[in-house]
Amino acid sequence: MKNNLMTIKKTATKVLSLLIAPLLFAVLPNIANAHALKENSARVTLRDGQIEVRVWVDMGRWQTQLQDNQAWLLGDIQQIMPAGLTTKETKVFFEKVINEETSLTLNNQRLPLKLLTISHAKASQLTSTAEHHTYSEILLSTKHTMPVAKQLNIRFPKSLGAVHASFVKPKYQMVAAGNTAQVSFLATEKNTQLAAHHHQNPTNLTKLEPSKKDKHASAHTH
Repeated sequence: MKNNLMTIKKTATKVLSLLIAPLLFAVLPNIANAHALKENSARVTLRDGQIEVRVWVDMGRWQTQLQDNQAWLLGDIQQIMPAGLTTKETKVFFEKVINEETSLTLNNQRLPLKLLTISHAKASQLTSTAEHHTYSEILLSTKHTMPVAKQLNIRFPKSLGAVHASFVKPKYQMVAAGNTAQVSFLATEKNTQLAAHHHQNPTNLTKLEPSKKDKHASAHTH
């Protein structure tokens, strides 16, 4: 009798394992995807004579962070956003933070970033939950006269939190009608390294963690 009970128990455990495993495989990717989408992202495009920075930000979450007294005490924000601001005053406050706390250097030379636009937020639904986030696009630009780009450093406001950043250096080529274009991605300029807060990542996509004012995220392009 005891042996029969043990056999039934083992069989039930195996059946439960077989039922639970597919559910875990189905649910976990959605959780990971939702987590990635919740974080802010940026794309830095390096062209001849010009650098473009596009940042996609959850403005609601950013505003909450900027109004957090504890974040100010910890030094994560430099100034608390007052409550009760008008829409125009809120935009001016965001612009001030962006202009004062975003910095970019190319070949160890600091370049002044110009804020061009902050787009209207668009609602996006994450996975199948009822949680909504509104993201706005922040567009900044600067010019440069350097013939060769060896190193680019960029820092975003610490109050943004982690930023998934990609660094792009476009290649341009005229393709004649009916012809085939061939592009080589072998090292003409060696070694691509992306560093953020002492974190190395050998791809063109990195996650920039919040860092102190005197620390920078750097990228060696190729």
